[in-house]
Amino acid sequence: MRSISEIIANLSPNIKASIIIIVFLIIFSIIVGIIAKHKDPTKPPKGFWLLIEWMVDWINGMCKENLGKDWKRYAPMMLTLAMFILLANFSGLIGLSNPTANATITIALGFISAFMIQSAAIRTNGLKNYIKSYFSPSPVMFPINLVSEIVTPFSLGMRLFGNILSGGVILSLIYNALAIIRIAGVPIGTILSVFVAPVFHAIFDIFLGAIQVYVFVLLTIIFISGKMPEEE
Repeated sequence: MRSISEIIANLSPNIKASIIIIVFLIIFSIIVGIIAKHKDPTKPPKGFWLLIEWMVDWINGMCKENLGKDWKRYAPMMLTLAMFILLANFSGLIGLSNPTANATITIALGFISAFMIQSAAIRTNGLKNYIKSYFSPSPVMFPINLVSEIVTPFSLGMRLFGNILSGGVILSLIYNALAIIRIAGVPIGTILSVFVAPVFHAIFDIFLGAIQVYVFVLLTIIFISGKMPEEE
């Protein structure tokens, strides 16, 4: 039987990076929870704590706007997804392999979202009405309704994977072009490497990485909202 160290050694770099991010988030959440209990709520937040409160308020705001009175049920999970995807998208900046550049991991995230979507549909409509919805508006629509639900996690996962992977490919092409310029002995090649590379990292790793967090979380919330009956 293989030891734990052998199993970990055989994991792909993307899986290892995912484990590191998950462990970090667990420790980070515990520390933030301890600090929050001893923090004076009457004092305005400053520095890093202000960023934390902004992110929590941002997730809560999206959930309140789309999920109504049930927003508290889903906001913690949405925040967890957002934090994991954000750190995964930024992980390349600190030398880790980007987990969201792996289709298996992004599809797994899609299935997590799909589980929340389907559980919301069953909880709010009841199992009987949930099953009936697959035959609405006509029994002929059953195959189409079924396929649309099956496709949802793959659609969410592949959208995230495709956008992150394309950004990585573009960065690789830019680095290869800069390397060719340097090898050719063009004096400006080194200058371009110093000033151009950080700009493209800011665009593809930071800006677009943050945008993909917003898109993934918002789509999940919208899909959940679509399974809930309209509030009067």
